[in-house]
Formats: sequence, structure tokens, C-alpha cells
Amino acid sequence: MIRIEGAPIYTFWDECPIAEAMVVQDGRIVAVGSRADLSARYPEARKWVADGGAITPAFNDCHMHILPLGIDLGKADLRGCTSIQEIQQRLRAWMDANPNAEWVLGRAYDQNLLPGGRHMTRHDLDAICPDRPVYINHVSKHGALVNTRALQIAGITRETPDPPDGVIVRDESGEPTGVLLESAASLVSKHMPKPSRAELVQAVHRAAQDLARRGILCASDASTGWHDLEAEVAAYAQALEEGAPVRMTLMPLYNAAKRAGWLDHSEQAGEATGFSPQPPSPHPNLRWGAVKLFADGAFTTRTAALRQPYADTPTTGVLMYEPEELIECILTVHRAGWQCAVHAIGDRAIELVLEGYRRALEETPRPHHRHRIEHAMLMADDLMDTMQALGVVVVPQPEFLWWLTRAYLAGLGERACALMPFRSWVQRGVPVGFSSDQPVVPGDPILGWRAAVTRTSCDGTCLMPEEGLDPLTALRLFTIGAAYATFDNEVGTLAPGMQARFMVLSHPPEQIADADMQVITTSADLPEA
Repeated sequence: MIRIEGAPIYTFWDECPIAEAMVVQDGRIVAVGSRADLSARYPEARKWVADGGAITPAFNDCHMHILPLGIDLGKADLRGCTSIQEIQQRLRAWMDANPNAEWVLGRAYDQNLLPGGRHMTRHDLDAICPDRPVYINHVSKHGALVNTRALQIAGITRETPDPPDGVIVRDESGEPTGVLLESAASLVSKHMPKPSRAELVQAVHRAAQDLARRGILCASDASTGWHDLEAEVAAYAQALEEGAPVRMTLMPLYNAAKRAGWLDHSEQAGEATGFSPQPPSPHPNLRWGAVKLFADGAFTTRTAALRQPYADTPTTGVLMYEPEELIECILTVHRAGWQCAVHAIGDRAIELVLEGYRRALEETPRPHHRHRIEHAMLMADDLMDTMQALGVVVVPQPEFLWWLTRAYLAGLGERACALMPFRSWVQRGVPVGFSSDQPVVPGDPILGWRAAVTRTSCDGTCLMPEEGLDPLTALRLFTIGAAYATFDNEVGTLAPGMQARFMVLSHPPEQIADADMQVITTSADLPEA
């Protein structure tokens, strides 16, 4: 038993919003209150003094990609590269450090940072590695850049047709450039060797340690089943058994859940308040979340589906399904009693998803469905009204504003001012859970928290400052809001009976906009937490 004191404890518990001390035993909160009272009531508790400005609930990243993060941490990091030469240098350095790797792998490539915002080509990659296949993920995770050898392995030529919901980008003569958008990237990635069980477990450990270091002690994997559903679940469970410090929620991809037989119709679905009976969890801190679908692409690749064309590209983006097909998928998830989470970034995609939810709830009413829209970036008043009326949970990523505002302005023009209206959502009663979508962005929750308050990007651009939130409301959306979005009743507040997942901040949370806020330590570092 440990008594924690030394800094104000922001509990987010209405009965005691700010406490002086907190008692923890076996990873659970026993009591919160005054230092004198808890010292008298629990004299046997060992005192632990926090050296910081405040104690708050830990961050809960309710939409990220845990396993992909762990895998990406082993690739060449191309984030922030502003020239082809810099990308080539980083890839060469990775090749020198991994001479026996069958594939050369990179992550977080972003053509928007290159001169003119133009993509590299396969020839730029051939210049550093003509013999081994090269595959680098786009920063959005909605595309990739590959070299000629990778195209050859996949059998992609000028005669290869674009796959459904994907684009093989071609030059003026019709030859593939090496840029593969959306499902076209899988034409190559399916030829890459699958990670072994040991490599999957190692990747989960790598991701969990990285998350805990940043104060993220709860996280949701928003694409479980990307490689192999059974193997991934087993890897998560093994990592937790071996001491991984993060409570994890898995969001199975629609096709993976369907193959597993989890979306069969449930007679009780209409009466469900959360989910239908799911497969048993192999670990107490491994949970089942929403079934995940994709409605469109991303702004940075100009594949998010818009009502009006992009400002710099004569296209309105890509829908991943025909409208009626997507709605039928939503109906299938809803009928089976699961929570549904649909990636929808552009206003056209958001409108389609809301129509799917409206029809699902009319057909099979369920008052506590908490169906989600992931990202929900380009908003309009009519869409917001429908969200509120249907009780849809919005899961945006404030950190996008910090890193990607320049790309949004280039692609959307003045419409970028309608992106992620945090304050309007809260004022209208739309449930919101904040997240990061890492490794699409670095996943620094301090930057995301600050961006939710100031709406300012790394280059000083500020989009709609009136849509910024006060610091405590923003933090609540990273804690209580994220817990609500995942039906998790054991985290989000520091109240008796809750899991003791907290962090020590360098400054009081009210100072997030101005102070050099840091996570000093977390409950994962406590000897008995």
C-alpha cells in the first residue's frame, strides 16, 4: 500500500475534484482526500512524494495503432524530411544498420514537406537501392512509395489496373511512379514477410514502453487483424502477461471480425447497452472495442472524400465502399450488437456514415450504442446537428493541427477553418474522446493537448482559435472522454475503486499553453502500482 502526496491531485471525480493525497494498493485506488485524513486512516501505507506540479489521470489514446507503432519503431524514420536527399540519407543509414534485411523499410514519408509538395518516385529510391525492395509508408498510412524492385515483385506494370478503392499513380507516359495510394499499397505489402510471433510480441513491448514514457497508460489499437487476428491478439496477451504497462483495447477490422464469425446477428442486439457477447479476453487489461471500418482516405494524400473538390487537386477524394455497401456493413455491425467505429475524414464521408448510423438505429434502436466516427475532421453545421441527435461519439486527433495544418491549408484552402471544431462539439453535447492516431503523427499527448487549447501549429498558424478548449476540458477529453468512447469504466478518473493509472506533470494543467509541460513519471514507475 502506497500513499501518494506532494502535488495537487486532479481527480476528475466530482466528489473530490482536487485532493492532497491518494492511497493505492495492488494497482487500485483505495482512497483520495486530505493528507492528514489519509495519513491517519492508512498509517501502514508507505509514503511516496511526487516531485512535480500536479498529478492527473494518465492519457488514454483511444485511437492509435499499437502494433504498427511497435513495428514502425524498427523502420527508418523519415518524419520531418524536407528534401529527397535527406530521405535518401536516412534510408542509407538504416540499410547500413540492417545489412541483412530482406526489405528496406521506412516510415512517415510526407511529400507535402518536399519542394513543391511533389512526390518522390521509384527512381529516387532506385538510386540508393536497386536490388532490394524498398517500401516506405506515407505519413498518413493511406499510401506508400516503393522502388522498381518492389513493383517487380508485385507484378505491377503500366498494364496493371487500379484496384478497387486505390490508385497506382502514373507518370505522363503511363508508367507507375512508385506512389501507391490507399488499397494499391497492399498490392506490394502483401508480398512482404509477415512478422513472427516473437517479433509481434517484441513490437507490442516496444510500443507499450514508448507509450508509458509519454504518460499514455491506456491505448486502443484501431486496426487489429491487419496481419493476422489470432496471432495479434495472442501477441498482445503475451506482452501483457510479461508486464507491458499499458491497458489495451483492440478494435478488430470489419473483415477480420467477419471472418472470425463475430458479426453474426444477435437476437439481443436491440436490447444491448454496450456490446454483444464477445470472444473471451485472454488478459484482464486486454479489452474488446469497436469494430473498425473505413469510409474514405486522408487529406494529406487528397483521398478524403469531400462534398466539393480540393483546392489544389481536381478531385473529391475516394470512398472506400459504394455508399449502400458501407451502410450495409454498418448495419451488420450494429445488428450483431457491437460498437461501430468508422474512419471518416471528409464531409462527404462523414455524411455517409451518419446516414448509416441513422438507418441502423431506426431499424434496431439501442440507446447506449456509442457508435463512433474516427477523425471527423471537415465539419458542417448540419453534420454536427445529426451527430448530436444520434448520440454519435467523435474521436478526433488534436495533434494533427500541430503537424499537418500546412497540408490542410494547401488542400482545402479556407475550408480548413472548419476542421475539428472542438468547442462547438462540446457546447452542442457531442461526446468527444481525444486520441492521436500514432504513428501517423509522433503521438506526443502534450502537443495534442496544447493544440486542443491553442489550435496552433508548429509553424505558428492558428486555425479558428475560438474553437480551442480550456486546459482542463481538453485534458478530460484525453481521459474521461476517451474512457467513455471505449466503454471503459475502470479508468479516466482517480476515484476509489478505479485503476491507479496516473501521471505526474511538471506544471499544473492550467499552464499547458505557456509552460514547458512534461510528464515526469507515471504510476507504471511505482513499485506497487
